[in-house]
Amino acid sequence: MSMPLSRPVGALRGAQWLVNAYALFSRTPRTWMLLVLILLALMIVTSLIPLVGPLAFSLMFPIFSAGLAQAARVVDRGEVLEVPHLFAGFRASTSDLVAIGGVYLVGQLVILGVMLAIGGRELQQLLAAGGRPPGQAALVLTGGVRMALVVGVAMLLPLLMATWYAPLLVFFHQQKLLVSLRASLRACLTNWVAFLVYVVALLSIMIAVSLTVTVVSLVPFAGPVLALAGMGAALAVLAPIGFIAIYTSYIDVFAQGVEPDEASPDRVMLP
Repeated sequence: MSMPLSRPVGALRGAQWLVNAYALFSRTPRTWMLLVLILLALMIVTSLIPLVGPLAFSLMFPIFSAGLAQAARVVDRGEVLEVPHLFAGFRASTSDLVAIGGVYLVGQLVILGVMLAIGGRELQQLLAAGGRPPGQAALVLTGGVRMALVVGVAMLLPLLMATWYAPLLVFFHQQKLLVSLRASLRACLTNWVAFLVYVVALLSIMIAVSLTVTVVSLVPFAGPVLALAGMGAALAVLAPIGFIAIYTSYIDVFAQGVEPDEASPDRVMLP
C-alpha cells in the first residue's frame, strides 16, 4: 500500500482533534474505558518483572497504539468495538511495530545519557532524589542542570514526532520502519502550530479538572472521597480521549490517505 501524503492543517485543528476524539469516545464509553483499563493492567503486571518487564512493555506499546487506532477506526466506521481490537497490532506488521518501540526506548536512553553527561553529578543527585534535593526547602537548578534539561527537551521532541504517527503508518499502510518515522516527523513539523494548540488545549482541560477536584476536596466530611472519585472519573475519560486523538489527528493530517469508501459525510473528524 502506498504512503499517504501529509498536509498542513489550520492551528485550531489541534483543538478539534480532541473534540473529535470525544465524539468517538462518547459512542461507546464503557468499552473504551475497559480497553484502557486492560492496557493499564498489562503495564502494572509487566512492571512486576524486574528490568525485563518494563522493557518488554515499552517495546510492545506501539502494538497497543496500533490496536487503539484500529479500535477508533472501527468506531468511526459505525462498527461494534470489542476488546480484541486492542490486540490487532499482533496480527499485522508486528516486527516493525516492535522496532518503533525499540527506537523510542533507545532514543530515551541516549537522551538520558546526554543529559547526565551535561548535568553531571548535580543531575544524578537530582534524579536519585526524585527531582528534589534532600534537605533543601526549594529546588535550585545549576547552570549545568538547566542546560541538560533544555538539551533533553530539544532531543525528545523530534523523537516524539517521529514516533507519533509511525505505528499507524506501519499498521494501516504496511510501511517500513524508517519510512514511517520520516513521514511522521515531517507531518508533525509541518503542523507544529496545530500540535501546540492541541497540547495547550489538553493541558487546559487537565488544569481545569485539577482545580475542580481541589475545590471539591474542601467540602466538609465527604470532600476527599468526592475528589478522589472525581479524579478517577476524569482520568477514565481523558485517557481514552488522549489515545483516540492520535487517530483523529492522523485522519486529519493524512486525509489524502483515507480510502474513498471511508470519506463519508457522517464521519466525525474529516474537515
